[in-house]
Amino acid sequence: MGISNKEKFTNIIKVYHGSTYLFEEIDAAKGKPYKDFGRGFYVTENPNHAKNLALRNKRIELEVYSRYVDAYLYTFEFDLSEAKKEFSVMEFKEADLTWMRFVLSNRKVRERTHNYDIVTGPTANDDTSVVLKAYFGGLYGDIDSSEAITTALRLIEADKLPPQIYFAANESTKTLKQKGRAQKSKCTKHRRIL
Repeated sequence: MGISNKEKFTNIIKVYHGSTYLFEEIDAAKGKPYKDFGRGFYVTENPNHAKNLALRNKRIELEVYSRYVDAYLYTFEFDLSEAKKEFSVMEFKEADLTWMRFVLSNRKVRERTHNYDIVTGPTANDDTSVVLKAYFGGLYGDIDSSEAITTALRLIEADKLPPQIYFAANESTKTLKQKGRAQKSKCTKHRRIL
């Protein structure tokens, strides 16, 4: 008996990337430094999270740099079980102390502190940035102490964090199959006067 199409694709998931950049090919080297799993390309299973990141970055471009840009939501398909056959993968099932130490170590450096091609796990999103700044400022105790890390982990409300998938280099991003791109907002040169 053959395998139905439905059974063949059970490992494929839809993932999303929000951006202010229009691109045809992914360039992981253009990722921002000091991120959860290192500089690279990130996607999430939550389309609203990706869209909100794109809109936030659009706002930052306008407010900080006075640049008018568009916001895009990219849709991809990804099969983690297939990626594991070719690439080194680290999976964090929950935001625990191991995950927190991993995120903190990568948030301290421009590139990354590991050799994984792909990393999956919760997002230390913008709501956690205040907690991470306080941690790095030593407000919870000595940096890298178990007490400081445990306090930071408790304060970020880890159960509310959306999952993310990180790709370290262009080779690993080839496991993503682009399925679409939607413009979420057009740039406007009209400023609102208050």
